[in-house]
Formats: sequence, C-alpha cells, structure tokens
Amino acid sequence: MQQHIHWITICALILCHGLAHSKDSNEQIHIYTEDFPPYQEFLGPGRIGGVATDLVKMLFEHSKLDYKIHVLPWFRTNHVVNHTPNAFIYSLARTHEREKQYHWVAPLCEINVSFYKLRARKDIQINDIEDVRQYVVAVASGQPTEQHLVEIGFSQEDNLVILASHEQGAQMLNKARVDLLYGADLFVKNVQMALGRGGEWERVYVSPHLSKRMYLAANINSDESLISKLQKSHNMLKNKLNTEARCEQAIRNH
Repeated sequence: MQQHIHWITICALILCHGLAHSKDSNEQIHIYTEDFPPYQEFLGPGRIGGVATDLVKMLFEHSKLDYKIHVLPWFRTNHVVNHTPNAFIYSLARTHEREKQYHWVAPLCEINVSFYKLRARKDIQINDIEDVRQYVVAVASGQPTEQHLVEIGFSQEDNLVILASHEQGAQMLNKARVDLLYGADLFVKNVQMALGRGGEWERVYVSPHLSKRMYLAANINSDESLISKLQKSHNMLKNKLNTEARCEQAIRNH
C-alpha cells in the first residue's frame, strides 16, 4: 500500500511539472525595440511595422509563441532586456563587446555607422579614426558608438559629448557646438529628414568597427529551450524570410 502511494505521488509530481512547463511555454514573451525606420517603425498605439519587425513576427508566429512588442527609447530598451530573463530585443548590432552578453537568435539587416560633419566645414578632413581624435564628437547615450569611443580613449573632458538622443547631437552639429556626429547612417538620415536639413551634412568616415549585422537577441539568462525553438524556426524559414533581399528593398524604398 505504501509503495502504491509512493508511485501515485511520483506520477502526480510528473503531471504537475508537465502542466507547469506547458503553462510557462504559453506565457506571453515580451520583445523590446525602438523606433528606427525602416527596420522598426512606430505606427501608433499597439502598432509597429518595419522590415525587421516583419521578420521577428514571422519567427515568433512560426514558433507558436505568444508575444508582445514594446517600443521604448533605446536606453530603456537595453536596460529592461539586460535585467529581464526571456526578454528579447531587436535590432541589436552584434559586436565583440556584446557577444557574451546576449543569446543571438536570428540575423536581421546590416547597418553602417559613420561620422558626419556639416558640409560647409571644409576644414575637417578625416582619413582614419586617429584623425577623428582632434575633433569634438557627439554620440547618443547607451549606443555602441559611445562605448566604442570611450574604449579607444575619447573622453568627455576632451573630445566627446554624450547626449540623450541623436536629435540632440544633430542640433549641436547644426549650431557648430560639436564638429562631428557619430551614428548609424539610417539614424542620421532619419534625423536629417525630421529636421529638414537634407544635403547639409556629409559623411566623412565609415566605422569598420561598428558596421555590423543586426540581430534578434535575448537576455543571456533566458530559457535555453525557448532560444532553441526560435533558432530552429529561423533555420526552417530561411528561404521564406529572404532576409537580405527584404532588407535591401526596405532601405532602397526608405
């Protein structure tokens, strides 16, 4: 009798574990991003579009995972994901510094990062990163551009201005309060369009260090089975996703 009760207890525990696992697998997954057309674009409350968003949605839907996408400023997006297991982020550039900080789930679009000056500033001549050191550079806080320049010796006491957004950096560039703006090419293009300053800025140097592939990534402490499920979906959908062509088309149309 005692042995019979023992086996009933074991079976009950297994059943409860299975139910708990089933419940966990059906929990809503939270994905965080920023407004960055044409990769991801805020279209209104509860609505987000963009080529990277479409790719991410296809992966989660193929994996039969319930999800919700949140659009936040990039600094907050990073903070939330870095402190929340099973939280996802896109589009995140895959850099050497970040390699061990996230699970890299699926590749998305490529991104180029460059230094920009006012076209009228004929005195600024740059051939490599060493030439940049003699100028004051504006970067957005929390971006890889900030981390990169700090790591190679730029400082706020000398030649670096760290701001809350690219828009603030652009305004300082327009007023000649900084010499250069350092950011992703499409970010800079979007800011130019928003400020009506098209044609007034000139790209002077493309950063090979930060021009990278962007990814859908996850908090490093996320459930391995969840990561594996999404990666398997990506492998199965590779041809249908057609990532390269989708990204190129979106950039051409932007």
